[in-house]
Amino acid sequence: MLGWVGNRPGDRSRVESVDRNFRKAAGEASLTAEKDGRTRVGVIGLGRLWETRHKPALARMSHRFEVTAVYDQVARRAAIEAGQLGCSACDGLSALIHRDDVDVIQILAPQWFGGHAVELACAAGKPIYCALPLAGDPDVLEALASLIESSGAVFMPELARRFYPATLRLRELLATKLGAPRLILGQSLSKGFDRYGKPGPSTQLSPAPLLVDPGAYLIDWCRHVFQDEPIAARGFSSRVNALEGDAADDPDFECFHLDFKAGQTAQISFGRHRQAPWGDPTRFMPPAGFQVFADRGAAWVEMPNHVVWADSEGVHDEILPQEPDVGEVLNDQFQRLVRGEASLAPGLKDLLAVSRLVKKLRAERLEKI
Repeated sequence: MLGWVGNRPGDRSRVESVDRNFRKAAGEASLTAEKDGRTRVGVIGLGRLWETRHKPALARMSHRFEVTAVYDQVARRAAIEAGQLGCSACDGLSALIHRDDVDVIQILAPQWFGGHAVELACAAGKPIYCALPLAGDPDVLEALASLIESSGAVFMPELARRFYPATLRLRELLATKLGAPRLILGQSLSKGFDRYGKPGPSTQLSPAPLLVDPGAYLIDWCRHVFQDEPIAARGFSSRVNALEGDAADDPDFECFHLDFKAGQTAQISFGRHRQAPWGDPTRFMPPAGFQVFADRGAAWVEMPNHVVWADSEGVHDEILPQEPDVGEVLNDQFQRLVRGEASLAPGLKDLLAVSRLVKKLRAERLEKI
């Protein structure tokens, strides 16, 4: 098992010894065996991301997907979920991944296994949808990337902001009305929501470092809007109100500045609102959103579905429909990728690019401490 924050590095020899041709054949056989044309899904990690995004989406897409097995580090949680879905609760990662009735693997919460589930899925030749915050451990991701590439496994990281209705509409406007984007200025504020945590009260939350979530996903969003890689990155951070249990280098607010080769620039600030000591200033603070300035106009983007844009013809205010929702769009793109159809799914290279920028920004911040 590859190393992970809080886990011991394991022995990779067994995984690496699996013949590549066997993995490819196993994957092809699995896809051929799809039941009634549906993709059969094995879900690993039943946290909030499963409850709020993927479970509802897969239920609405039951004509295209069937959840056949689930696994969670809390066996009782998996058993309850399996009972609700009418599927199997597995007692281990390998037991789920090697099931004949599992075509693809969705890894939705970082639990004890770290990146080991990705290793096992590669060895079994199963396509992987991965929502783990892998950008938070670049060294582990680099090792996993080598394994994914050598195995030929289909791999899609969850970079959901790309598929919000507001982002899709912005990309359309840039291609038609507004022209090439030149500058992004934005801000984001989190209230402690932990997309990976188990369902329950807020006392159960353990938010990822800001630079990982939402920072890594905001970096990817800027890359996606500009359709290019940054050539320079700088970061700033501030700790306003340290609370008991905070890591010594964990700030309340961060900001990154990205420069791109064609002269484009992005500057995004983001923070974590601490409601206990601060009350609720979000009632009068500026809303989270992004100003996007382009060759022939500008736009204001509020996630997930609000875009205001202006060009020479005037100002246009659009509230976009949220059906299908982002969970359905993500699963649709994953299935297209698995079937070899045209897909807008992000890939391993996107996750690696973001992870390397996070590593650079983190190193720069630590040098200032």
